[in-house]
Amino acid sequence: MILAPKYLPRLAATVGLFTRYGLLEFARGQGLLGLDGAELADGEGADEEDSSDGKATAFRHRLVELGPAYIKLGQVLSTRPDLLPAAYIRELEHLQDSVAPMALDEVERCIEDELGARINKLFASFDPNPIGSASLGQVHAAELRDGREVVIKVQRPGIREILVEDIGFFRELAGFLAAHTSAGSKVDMVGVVQQVERALTDELDYRVEARNAANFRRSLAGFPHILIPRVIDAYTTHKVLTTQRVRGVKISAIPAITRIDHDFALLADEFARAYLHQITGTGHFHADPHPGNIFIVFPGRENPLTPGEERAGDRREEERPAATTLIKTEVEARKEAAASADPEAVKLALIDFGMTAHLTESMRDSVVRLLLAMAENQGDEAADVLIHMGEHGEMFDRTAYVRDVSALIAKHADEAVADVPAGIVLFEMIGIGYREGLKLPAELTLLAKALFSLDAVTRALDPNFNPSETIREYASNIANERAKRDLSPRRLFQIAASTSDLLGALPRRLDTITERMARNDFAFRVDTPQLPMLLKGMEKIANRIFTGLVLAGLLIASSTLLQYWRRLGVICMVIAAGLGLYMIVNILINDRRNAGGKG
Repeated sequence: MILAPKYLPRLAATVGLFTRYGLLEFARGQGLLGLDGAELADGEGADEEDSSDGKATAFRHRLVELGPAYIKLGQVLSTRPDLLPAAYIRELEHLQDSVAPMALDEVERCIEDELGARINKLFASFDPNPIGSASLGQVHAAELRDGREVVIKVQRPGIREILVEDIGFFRELAGFLAAHTSAGSKVDMVGVVQQVERALTDELDYRVEARNAANFRRSLAGFPHILIPRVIDAYTTHKVLTTQRVRGVKISAIPAITRIDHDFALLADEFARAYLHQITGTGHFHADPHPGNIFIVFPGRENPLTPGEERAGDRREEERPAATTLIKTEVEARKEAAASADPEAVKLALIDFGMTAHLTESMRDSVVRLLLAMAENQGDEAADVLIHMGEHGEMFDRTAYVRDVSALIAKHADEAVADVPAGIVLFEMIGIGYREGLKLPAELTLLAKALFSLDAVTRALDPNFNPSETIREYASNIANERAKRDLSPRRLFQIAASTSDLLGALPRRLDTITERMARNDFAFRVDTPQLPMLLKGMEKIANRIFTGLVLAGLLIASSTLLQYWRRLGVICMVIAAGLGLYMIVNILINDRRNAGGKG
């Protein structure tokens, strides 16, 4: 129950979060101010910041103060422009938690308990100073006994128990909002919380991140300039993750002098194609490719090898059998790898695979169609694809949605292609869907964020690079390949088999139809989703007209009685005035409530 005593502090903090930082209208629209615990939020409605950017920054800082569950909620909200204003979305893109580091004895105890040996037996050296410290874990540098440099991520003790209470509260709050607010009919509140819960569950089990890293290393093995550090399987558990150490430069800090010696445009193009391969090829993509997770690796520094380089340097005549799933994935990556890159070429290293997304095959096909429609400025086609991917109820206005999306695509078609990131356009289309009553899958918002980050990363590598051109070319190639696949002998056989089943069932179905027609038991059903709403509106109009007529009759009768029976006439006049005032107030309240529900 949302008003249970154990949830009241969290309820007060959540209501305060959405009322003290410029989001009062958002809180009112989501129904947060209708909760009985809302008065617990101190300073609600305060308007202390000078600008929306300042409020958004304060909002981000408050999320960090509330802990890891709220930080993850903020990261999920950063993919939902249908829920928060643009200034807050931009600010939440930079949401990173930074907390006091764990005590060294806690770190060592966790590593020794998980790996079953003492630190000095496991590592040749271990740096006691953390590289980074976050709310879920802490990272240290070390060197293995065989000389390989690694980084070790260690989970904070007791963090799971803390998050269980927060997630339980989020579930209760989402259920309440979905059942009792107008926004709940448009936005999948429970789905948002489930997205937060899945993300936290994956990030709390480091074996999931290890599998993600291994799978990405294999799926991107065909791109020789993309480096993903290998997971050290024997040093990884659900609370400890060990990977090869990458020594590079953040893409936001590329030295200007290096642009003379190296061609970053080729690197930007390969990264864009690698990312599109994840989205449209495997359907498993990195959902958080922000600049902090990507490094430039220059030649001449000691760094991990790509699968192609590993294969080129392997002189063994016989391949050892894979003992674990991660090792088997690495073997497959070497087999599928492209030829190793020029040793003097720069590479792009990706790290941190805790937040990923999966697209089904049908969703991948829809994404390809969507990207093509956006690239070719076909607004109607883009709107149709999104409608097919989403869920819509009685309030959905298809005509308005197609019109608004087409206008959006047409507006951006008049601008320079390089000035219109595909992620921004997709975010805007998702926002239009929310306004018109279309629920789109959560994976689509993650895709929009990934495309937006793709644009930011490629422009950091090469300011003149145009990712939209690469998206158009890649989507066209994928569409052509899938068209050829549909004409393959295997696909034609599947179509023939389906057609054979249809023809086999056709005589029986025709016999059933003619038999029902002969019994006069044949009927058509016409489904009109807007009809109940229309009837409800007509019923409301009829009730108001009837009430108005009764009120008019009462007023006329009262004025007539005043001439013969003054006291009774005055009483009837007062009653009529009261009924009239009640009717006017009721109409105003209902109309405002309906207007708020549509907004």
